[in-house]
Amino acid sequence: MKNNSVIDNQSVCEKNKPANEYKSIQSAAPVVALWKTWGLRLIFAAMVIVLGSKQLNYILEGAFEWERWRGLGHSMLFALALFAIGGVFRPLTFLPIMLYEIVWKLVWLIVVALPPFLAGQDVPNIVNATASIIGIAVLMVLIPWRYVWWAYFTQPIEPWRRKKTDGNK
Repeated sequence: MKNNSVIDNQSVCEKNKPANEYKSIQSAAPVVALWKTWGLRLIFAAMVIVLGSKQLNYILEGAFEWERWRGLGHSMLFALALFAIGGVFRPLTFLPIMLYEIVWKLVWLIVVALPPFLAGQDVPNIVNATASIIGIAVLMVLIPWRYVWWAYFTQPIEPWRRKKTDGNK
């Protein structure tokens, strides 16, 4: 007697045909230039090595002495470096990390660095403003924007709930 609650993958694919559906979606992905994926890998590797080692040193040297906001910042940057390890191996899968990198640096440049700069004062030395601008410019060139548009805006969204089938009543 066959257990109705356990169905092999092949019969599920034949019934609902999600495998063919996803295969057609994958085949429609825009081609990303190899130099862009290698450029992203290099940026991810730099994040792991430079950002990761710097933040790890900060954490090991004196995390107990920090005020809460400084600890939050270093913890988040260290977590970002840890996630960047995945980007070395799968740069397109980990693109949201690079998008996050662009957004937080732009916000920091506009909200924190720009007002003192316009007032003729020194820019806070928390993040190097020149390096941030150069980094954003490089990322803007390396990120495959057609792929980003395809992956995050043209794909069907995940369902909010599963459809009831005859076997799930």
